[in-house]
Amino acid sequence: MHYNLIRSILMGTLFLTPGIALAQDASDESDEFSGYTTLGIAALPDYEGADDHRILPLVDGKVFWDERYIAVEGPAIRANILNSETFEFGPVASFTFGRDDEIKDQAVARLGEIDDAYEVGLFGAVNFDLGGNDALRIGVQGVQDVSDVHDGFVITASATYTAPVGKRLTLMFDLGASYASDDYAETYFSVTPAGALASGLATFDAEGGLKDVGAQLTATYLVGDNWGIAANAGYRRLLGDFADSPVVSVGGNPDQLSGGLGVFFTF
Repeated sequence: MHYNLIRSILMGTLFLTPGIALAQDASDESDEFSGYTTLGIAALPDYEGADDHRILPLVDGKVFWDERYIAVEGPAIRANILNSETFEFGPVASFTFGRDDEIKDQAVARLGEIDDAYEVGLFGAVNFDLGGNDALRIGVQGVQDVSDVHDGFVITASATYTAPVGKRLTLMFDLGASYASDDYAETYFSVTPAGALASGLATFDAEGGLKDVGAQLTATYLVGDNWGIAANAGYRRLLGDFADSPVVSVGGNPDQLSGGLGVFFTF
């Protein structure tokens, strides 16, 4: 498989994962091993801060062993090592996509390509049973670049409220925010004097801080005993220097929209 196709599939997995994971919960929990896999399409920004979108394939999956799990969720692989209904904790390896020569905005493209970055770190979460099958999950994740691309770190916090509607439909509401370091901001959002000369954008020295806040709604519908449909719509707002950078304010948009549609299969 061509590298760009692999990269596109990884990009496309990001947005439907939470809702499909809920569909997995509807499967036979008496089995020691259970999980799901899904196929679909996603519409994502061309790069972080872009105004243009691309349609990409979506493939992901999750395997449970009791309460432990290994999940491929978007550009990340997580392993929960705790056999607990309340707490999650474990390692995470993630993938931050750079900018290639295929992006549509020519000014940003002339800033030069940025390689994809690989990061490792830890995640944790606490799950709350709210009664009536409603649930709340509070999670945090921190990753550090190990590929010498941005040499920075990103910390993400999220709150997820799950509300089953009947036996087949489940709605999930996500709120999230992320903090990025100076090195991360400089790599993706600064414009050097040389970059300004090449692109026509103004020079800009981006500093780290609260990077974005966002919300997304996911709906899953169990059609058969072991398969169903999931749909997702998300909104994320870049903040501070991440929004003020000419890469975004001139060449892109601080309002980031995404969506996806997939068919999932549980086991």
